[in-house]
Amino acid sequence: MRAQYKRYTEEFRRGAVKLCVRGERSLHQVAEDLGVNAWTLRDWHRLYEMKRKKQATPASAAIATTETPQQLIERIEREDTKLRRENEQLKMHREILKKGAFFAKEGE
Repeated sequence: MRAQYKRYTEEFRRGAVKLCVRGERSLHQVAEDLGVNAWTLRDWHRLYEMKRKKQATPASAAIATTETPQQLIERIEREDTKLRRENEQLKMHREILKKGAFFAKEGE
């Protein structure tokens, strides 16, 4: 025999999550007051947070910028210059380490 699950309306779920978000009571207290399993309420809260984050930063807004093409080119050129400088430093450090390893082997 299958267990009977209680079905909750979307409105009830939203209200329960809002009670948790307010922060006046803990999630467990809200769950107990409403007669809902705390893990169920936690899942509702997690889904609510995921939806909220997704709505706050849609993918199209994350990609879209307010930079003009010229500003974008300048920013990319600055990053390129910085990365080239960093690359040269790393090459220099690598050569120093290679020489150190060579001399360490020679001394053995």
